Amino acid sequence: MTRIVTLLAALALAAAAHAQALGGPPDWLQELSLTRAQQEAVFQIFHEQAPAVRERLQAARDAHEALELLAVDARLNTEKARVLEAARSRALEEVSALRVQAMLRVYDVLSAEQRAQVVRLHSDE
Repeated sequence: MTRIVTLLAALALAAAAHAQALGGPPDWLQELSLTRAQQEAVFQIFHEQAPAVRERLQAARDAHEALELLAVDARLNTEKARVLEAARSRALEEVSALRVQAMLRVYDVLSAEQRAQVVRLHSDE
């Protein structure tokens, strides 16, 4: 059982680190030669959602820290670990949902040519 909790803690740490990168615009936007107005619109989109992203990432970090403490506790409580992992997962899912909402708004800011360029950029993936 200790191995499961240790694995959960490691996964939580990796997911939390990955989620931190989800707070801002993706790097590939730099390849689109955005106009000044588009840059400002993209900034505004991510700026508006930053507090919600920070709040959810903090919830994920808090759950992760609680999982770590639980993992080293000799009185391992698997139900509590499941609840904490569910809370952490839910917070990261909410960050992902915010990310999708932001990217849909960014997509509306792009020109038809820039949208086509996005498709070309991601066709190799």
